[in-house]
Amino acid sequence: MPASLSIAQLHTLERTERVASVFSLLGASFIILTFVLSSKFRKPVNRLIFYASWGNVLGNTATLISMSGVRAGQASALCQFQAFLIQMFFLADAYWNLCMAINVYLNVFKKYDAQQLKALEWRYHLLSYGTPFVIALVYCFVDTSRRGKIYGPAQLWCWIASDWAFLRIALFYAPAWICILVSFTLYVMSGREIFRKRKELRAFREPSRTSVEETIGAYKTTQISVFSEAAGTNHPKIPDFCLDAADRRHLSRRNSQDNSTMSPNGYEQFSTTINCSPPSTVFDPSPRPSSIATTTVKQRYKSALEANTAAWRYTKVALLFFISLCVTWIPSSLNRIYDLASPTHVSYPLNFVSALVLPLMGFWNGVIYFVTTRAVCKAIFWDFVERWAPKKKPPTPALPRTSRSLRDINATRRSQGRRASFSEALTGLPELEKRGADAA
Repeated sequence: MPASLSIAQLHTLERTERVASVFSLLGASFIILTFVLSSKFRKPVNRLIFYASWGNVLGNTATLISMSGVRAGQASALCQFQAFLIQMFFLADAYWNLCMAINVYLNVFKKYDAQQLKALEWRYHLLSYGTPFVIALVYCFVDTSRRGKIYGPAQLWCWIASDWAFLRIALFYAPAWICILVSFTLYVMSGREIFRKRKELRAFREPSRTSVEETIGAYKTTQISVFSEAAGTNHPKIPDFCLDAADRRHLSRRNSQDNSTMSPNGYEQFSTTINCSPPSTVFDPSPRPSSIATTTVKQRYKSALEANTAAWRYTKVALLFFISLCVTWIPSSLNRIYDLASPTHVSYPLNFVSALVLPLMGFWNGVIYFVTTRAVCKAIFWDFVERWAPKKKPPTPALPRTSRSLRDINATRRSQGRRASFSEALTGLPELEKRGADAA
């Protein structure tokens, strides 16, 4: 460690790393526990964040070690283990962001559904964890007589040693920024397509007058001419396509009336001739209601709205993930570029910001995860409160207060009972006397 940093500054950096690591572990633990324990969180949009959280946990294990690996020495197992974790799992976070961007692109442009995106996850694991693992493992066995081991002290923790500083840019920061830039490009392309679809949805919601007229304005008309004259009983035959059900009923009643009013010579007084032209398609400029056309428009709007909402939800999560990566990687990248340009000088402000933001990857992922699932979190919280909170017993309704005591009430009831019995006895006395007289 260069002597430009004081002991107090080193202690400040160490405490900052560990405090930030604790917050990151809390965020990653929240993601893992909720995803495992509740199926409500297992949505396609959250699955990649869940996979990335395991890398955050192992990466924060390295940042919790902090400068203890540096003090243990380059050849110590603690220093080598810490450097391996940082090299592998910090870079994996950038790869997972690229995988999210690819999912957004496939969902918007290629119309991939949840099952098709899930089928790609094994490839995402190979990219995000397999590629960094190979590089990090190779670094463990490289040891030259000129530069020594690749893993060694790197100011804040054990990582790539200063003699191998070019590898920090070539195989760590350069791949990370390639992932970030490719992700940004895919987000811009997807965002433009999503906003274009949102404009189309607004057009579905408020269809123009012309589109409605074109949909339901055309109908068929038939010209009918009616002539009445004296004729025989043989009525001219009327084409079937000229008549509807009501016309047929009317014609049947008319024929029956005509049969009843025939003249003596066998001829009807009048006969009716109906001529009609074949049906022709006519366009009416005034719009007519059509339930079929309205239902079709609503179904198209609903299906387009669901697809657009899912794409926008996924894009929002991935975009927040991309912003967190920029906040994480920009300060640390500037710090490493400064170290490469001025190897004899150490910038305390850049090191402090790097110690603060790099360990917070899991924390930002937890914040994004909570924001996108806050409705589910709220519902589960209230379910937990209702299940485990002590239930209050309903208050017992108070008895009405009276001026008399319970003894007085009972005495009154007994007195009323005796009076009723005496009255019944007096009422039945004449009947008994009458029965006695009859017996005598």
